[in-house]
Amino acid sequence: MKRITIFIFLFFSISFVFGQMNPEKWKEDINFLRENLSKKHCNLFFKRDKVLFDRDLDNLVSQTSNLSDLEIALKLQQIIAKQGDTHTNISWGKYLNNDKTLPLRYFYFEDGIHVTLTNQENKELLGKKILKINGFDVKQVTDSISSLFVNENKAIYKSKSLTGLHSTQLLRFFGFAKNDSIKITFQNSNLLTEKTLLPEEIKDDDKIKINPQNITFIRENKKKIFEKKYFEKEKILYVLYNSCVSKEEPSIYKGKPEETTLPSFLEFQNEVKKMLNDNPVEKLIFDMRLNSGGSYKQGDNFIREVVINSKIDKKGKLFVLIGRDTFSAAILNSRFFQENTKAIFVGEETMGKPNHYGFLNYFSLNNSKIEVSYSTEIVLTTKKKNQETMKPDYNVEETFEDYKNGIDPVFEFVKNYK
Repeated sequence: MKRITIFIFLFFSISFVFGQMNPEKWKEDINFLRENLSKKHCNLFFKRDKVLFDRDLDNLVSQTSNLSDLEIALKLQQIIAKQGDTHTNISWGKYLNNDKTLPLRYFYFEDGIHVTLTNQENKELLGKKILKINGFDVKQVTDSISSLFVNENKAIYKSKSLTGLHSTQLLRFFGFAKNDSIKITFQNSNLLTEKTLLPEEIKDDDKIKINPQNITFIRENKKKIFEKKYFEKEKILYVLYNSCVSKEEPSIYKGKPEETTLPSFLEFQNEVKKMLNDNPVEKLIFDMRLNSGGSYKQGDNFIREVVINSKIDKKGKLFVLIGRDTFSAAILNSRFFQENTKAIFVGEETMGKPNHYGFLNYFSLNNSKIEVSYSTEIVLTTKKKNQETMKPDYNVEETFEDYKNGIDPVFEFVKNYK
């Protein structure tokens, strides 16, 4: 399965486009998408019929003269999201302006949305919980943002509903702001404070974030494609699998410069095998909490070659960690573990559904050059047709206190499991 990292494709491909495109050009693009997406997608109308899809597109075409490029792109994404396929999207993020972002970054913890990064000028906001934006309850804001994606389970909501929460352009689009001055209500313990912020770039030399003395294995290696470590004291072999790509399975990097820098998963697999044989391993962890997909083949092969053929495939010895960012090919690997091993699943429910549309392809709109992703096949891994997510055997979520103190509660659960 081709890898799709929704965060990158939809939300982090941000570059400001100067100038407004001619409304007639937008009409051409919208009609081009209408014709080609329905032809190329394997089943675009599985959830919502063509009549409603066409009605929404016709309505958007009639508005193009009165909307900005960003507004048109956002409304087009909302229309596509209604069709119900999490892999089918457009690259609307190209119309966001980096100069229109607040100097705050957040994370959705078990106990709410907290500030995890800011600049020196606003350092007193670090760690505080966000309650309101311009007087609107923050959930009302995130609920509106959720119209930009297929909001089919709690995991995808937590993973993606913070997208654009720091963008004054999106806050204005959804009616939560009239200008770039944003008043935010914060909570720290029982104390409520308010602060009005303006867009400001967070420069590298001015960043301030929470830096606990202890750094967890997953946080230390979150930018790596895969990593491993043997915890001698606990006799745990930890395999962190952040992306289903490699030298052998380059996926979306095939033919691109990044392909030459991808590590070998085959070599990694052999090293894990050796560590498993050379050490007294009591527990094996396979962590896919950050894995948004790629090629499912190498993960399934790892399960066959390393897990099933070892003494570790026993109840209480093998643990698979899943979470809100587990998606696409990582779901297939999770299901393969579930069907073929005695693995115990720990973490949060997955963003991806066991049965879903996938195996991506792309095309671009002629005038705006917006990239459109679409599914070419349906993936069926369970007979439960309406299963919206994969739930772990043990639900363990990270609180802000965990994050602040450098504790990975999921890893702690596995360590203490008897």
